[in-house]
Amino acid sequence: MANRILHADDDLIFSRITKKILHQNGFEVYNAYDGEQAWMLFNEMSFHYCLLDIMMPRLNGIDLGERIRSVDRRMPIFYLSSEDPMSVEEDVFGRGGGNGYFAKTLSIRKLSIFLQHYFSSSSIIKPYDVSYRKNNI
Repeated sequence: MANRILHADDDLIFSRITKKILHQNGFEVYNAYDGEQAWMLFNEMSFHYCLLDIMMPRLNGIDLGERIRSVDRRMPIFYLSSEDPMSVEEDVFGRGGGNGYFAKTLSIRKLSIFLQHYFSSSSIIKPYDVSYRKNNI
């Protein structure tokens, strides 16, 4: 079974591109176009990983991450956003429960390689690992 990713992002074009590239690299990606839709999907399906935008309608990514973290402390949550990392760091890694942050300018192919590595060695990266967070913002 392919690793299943919940990708929440209101940018339809970016979401489609991300899904296509991640799918080409062996991931099963489910897109939600706002935070409420993502929350419903999260509760209906089982995911290995969450990839969240921060600025979304109806429920932003930080609030979504907080909800996810309240029911699943171990779910890997990564943020993929165009927000300035320094301005959102406290919320992303605090109440948003993030394991990491990627700028949307990052190559999606690089993200795919990272995810493949993450899934093959997930015991290396633990939620809230401060040393990982500091090296990857």
